[in-house]
Amino acid sequence: MRVIDGDTVQAYDGATNTRIRLYGIDAPESKQAFGQKAKQAMIQLVANQVVNIQDHGQDVYGRMLGTIYLNNNDVNAIMVANGMAWAYRYQGRLIVPEYGPLEQNARNEGKGLWSDPHAIEPRQWRKANN
Repeated sequence: MRVIDGDTVQAYDGATNTRIRLYGIDAPESKQAFGQKAKQAMIQLVANQVVNIQDHGQDVYGRMLGTIYLNNNDVNAIMVANGMAWAYRYQGRLIVPEYGPLEQNARNEGKGLWSDPHAIEPRQWRKANN
């Protein structure tokens, strides 16, 4: 498994390479504050590991949306719990409701990106920097 950034990986199943956008989370962009730390956190979790991926269909860019499991642990949830990603919301609603309390705990404890009182969601950062 090759890590592209904090919420995108490329997996090889023995026949094909598939780009996977982690479902239900949004990690900082590579050039954004904590972007490289999120990528490194993902590398530490999944690089060169055998994982299981739950397929949630495709995003608008044709990437597979997936939840990654390593030893039955939800890697997407781990990223949120460690303050390396936001729980993704669409029209104000959490895509994966279980990630909401994990994000809140990370915020309360000042973990990862939440150590920055001015942390900006990637969606807002992209609007301001594109």
